[in-house]
Amino acid sequence: MQDFLISISQSPFSLAMATSPWVVPTMQSIHIVSIAIIFTSILVITMRVLGVAWAGVSIRSTVVRFAPWAWVSLTFLALTGIVLILAEPIREIMALSFWIKMILIAIGITVSVRFLNYVRRNEAFASPEQQADSGLKRNALLTLVMWIAIIFLGRFIAYDTLIWGHLSPLSL
Repeated sequence: MQDFLISISQSPFSLAMATSPWVVPTMQSIHIVSIAIIFTSILVITMRVLGVAWAGVSIRSTVVRFAPWAWVSLTFLALTGIVLILAEPIREIMALSFWIKMILIAIGITVSVRFLNYVRRNEAFASPEQQADSGLKRNALLTLVMWIAIIFLGRFIAYDTLIWGHLSPLSL
């Protein structure tokens, strides 16, 4: 695996990105803004599901208003993430934090799709008076906590060996 990642890191495309003074900082900036938009969208939806905010607005309307922002930002997150991986493939792919983050993102997407389908199918959520049941509230809180973990894990990639010690493949 390391030989493959070394060959990627030595490719002209990867070297050009890694040595450019603007590519990595620009991609990181777009990546961070995308994460902020996703997190804010999920936070607002979670607050509505919990009944803490947007009380006069239906859960469905809140989802319809904020979910598209999260999905578009997720696209930008993926595109900038690919560029960042190609700029530093060994550091990214060999980090334990990276893989835990990817697993949580996959789970988060799955949970979000199920949540969105549930809200769309259930006509009661079109009413501003409809409150979420305990399962939906738990789901919303779990999704919020997952995205908080994803944010931290993304930052942990740079410090993988310090955080995970001998568990990190980068420490070998």
